[in-house]
Amino acid sequence: MSDVGSVSPLQTVMVQCGEHNLLVRAQLDLFGTRHLIKAADLTLGTAGCQPTRVFPENQTVLFDYGLHECGSRLQMTEDFLVYTTHLTHVPNYPGSVIVRTNGAVVPIECRYLRKGNVSSDPIRPTWIPFSSTRSGEGHLSFSLRLMNGDWLTERTSTVYSLGDLIHIEASVSLANHVPLKLYIDRCVATLSPDKDSTPRYSIIDYNG
Repeated sequence: MSDVGSVSPLQTVMVQCGEHNLLVRAQLDLFGTRHLIKAADLTLGTAGCQPTRVFPENQTVLFDYGLHECGSRLQMTEDFLVYTTHLTHVPNYPGSVIVRTNGAVVPIECRYLRKGNVSSDPIRPTWIPFSSTRSGEGHLSFSLRLMNGDWLTERTSTVYSLGDLIHIEASVSLANHVPLKLYIDRCVATLSPDKDSTPRYSIIDYNG
């Protein structure tokens, strides 16, 4: 049989979506019935990740995992990257005919804007922007990144062969500035950081 109160597990689970990781804190009184569940009966995602920490003093557990861990699913919309996973409670009472808690599945979703620069080491131009392009909090921050073909991850190598496709992402951090359109006038590929060295191949030319 089961003994369950009227409190939803959604009210006893707190989620924090970080830049690289996901924090999920759940109360062991998952249903608000004062019947504590076992920490081992809670898992995260399809991979069944166990809690990373248990806090007996306040009867909570913490899951601290990367966004790509525990079998999370990534979906891409026009404006967002959406990571979905779930917190699962499966009561396990070996040898007992009485189960005082129900199973539960709590859906978890983290949304991230696609149109932003999350690189910790972007390639930054050396020019100083005009005063008309400064935001209320200072200069605009430009970045230029080489991306993989899926447009989701940054390319680790800067070496290309002739005929290879080059995926370039240019962005500007708006801060408090009004929306802007970003244009690239000229871009060249060289064997060294010197843009005037030879051989030199034009990727973008004629003022974009």
